[in-house]
Amino acid sequence: MLAQPLPDLAAWSQYLTGQPIPVLLDTAEELSLLAEVEARHGTVDAHLIDDAVGDDPLMTLQVLTHVSRHRTDRQITDVDTVTAAVVLMGIGPFFQTFSPPLVLDDHLEAHPRAVAEIRRLIRRAWCAARLVTEFALLHTDGHASALQKAALLHGHANILLWCHAPVLAQAVRDRCEQDPAQDSAHHERAVLNIELRALEHQLARDWGLPATLRRLTDPDDARSQILLQPQRRLLELALMLADRLDREGTQATPTLDELDELSTLLTLSTPSVQRLIDNTLA
Repeated sequence: MLAQPLPDLAAWSQYLTGQPIPVLLDTAEELSLLAEVEARHGTVDAHLIDDAVGDDPLMTLQVLTHVSRHRTDRQITDVDTVTAAVVLMGIGPFFQTFSPPLVLDDHLEAHPRAVAEIRRLIRRAWCAARLVTEFALLHTDGHASALQKAALLHGHANILLWCHAPVLAQAVRDRCEQDPAQDSAHHERAVLNIELRALEHQLARDWGLPATLRRLTDPDDARSQILLQPQRRLLELALMLADRLDREGTQATPTLDELDELSTLLTLSTPSVQRLIDNTLA
């Protein structure tokens, strides 16, 4: 576990990309069951694996980074889903590569508060992923799958910080709670020498995550800000709503401006947008 901050963005990215990525206990159990079914009956397919583990952002990150690192010259398109990755790898090699996985609870056995914080961050990601998927489907958007994965992986730098430097992650959290007038980036710089948002984009580039996922979130990608403007904005709104729900609980609601903007983007009335959000999160 890292106990002292690293000097810069490059050092942080090099450190974290070299660490194992743990997975949720439920994911590990599902993988074990599927591996047993495949060994006995040979009936597991890529969709079954995606259904079992695709909602775990840590497992999704592990699969996408593995496929990126082992990309061949013949692979001309990005792999941006667990299903596509399993098809590319094959069922047997998938289980050989990812079984048995490192389980989050075992990895952080001495840091239960870090486990709790990671689970909170993952619940927020699930919420954003559900919202943006519904937004994208109503928008008749071909990027729906990429938007869902971008929301699911949002915040992975923070999650990995809690995984591999929980003392530093807690120090950032404590500063944010003690001085909420300052934005989180200020406290991140004070403790870590970097901002987590910048680290997230650096990790995505260094890992070679799918280009569409990077374009949907990279603040420096001016071209995508134009070409993917509605998609990026739908993702931003979903993330904002999920963050507010995380902070304020079920009483949190979209602002009137957010409802109006979503109404325009989705060509729905504002009451219909509110019902869509309520039904999605019910």
